Amino acid sequence: MYRLLCTFCVLLISGFSFSQQPFSGVLKYKASIMAPDTNAIMKTWGVTLYTNDTVVRVETETEQFGVQVYIRNMNLNKAYLLLELDGNKYAIQTDLSKKSDSVVEKGYTVKKKFGSKKIAGIKARKYFVKDVNTAGFYCYFAKKMPNKYLQVYPEVSGLAVDYYIPSQDGLIHYELLEKKDEKLSRDLFGIPSDYKRISFEEFMRVFYSNNEQ
Repeated sequence: MYRLLCTFCVLLISGFSFSQQPFSGVLKYKASIMAPDTNAIMKTWGVTLYTNDTVVRVETETEQFGVQVYIRNMNLNKAYLLLELDGNKYAIQTDLSKKSDSVVEKGYTVKKKFGSKKIAGIKARKYFVKDVNTAGFYCYFAKKMPNKYLQVYPEVSGLAVDYYIPSQDGLIHYELLEKKDEKLSRDLFGIPSDYKRISFEEFMRVFYSNNEQ
């Protein structure tokens, strides 16, 4: 449980922001995971990102929790993971400004390569990512859209639209299927009133307390 929550948060909040063309609308990704050292796909799921260029809402399909919702305010540098546990609803808070400034040695390198292609109608540039545990893989990033909405591989300023993330279970592939420009309701980015705001540490105490009963 702890590893699942930490992995989910890290994938979404790590990185830096770059000033590029603003975007308001919906980005729909397909995620799939491949078995280690093979091209066999074990499972697939959907990831939908909504943004008004100030707040990002990410909905991820999961087997354990159903649709998982993560809301990040880019201006306030705060984020919430919405989670239901034993009939109770929690908005797990994260103050991104309080992240550790310690430098952690990266386990990968990113190099720009010659070539580009269109993904969901967006022109994307080609990069090669060499991870310490893999032979490396090619990823594509949109030049005209900032990476602040998704924030993976912060060395590249463009939005990741076709990319891989190594995990303990295998290599996860994310591919953008649809980009929809539209003005979204502000209600989509708020914390529902029936959710209790709680810190990650407080939530883990509740979780372990429930498991001990």
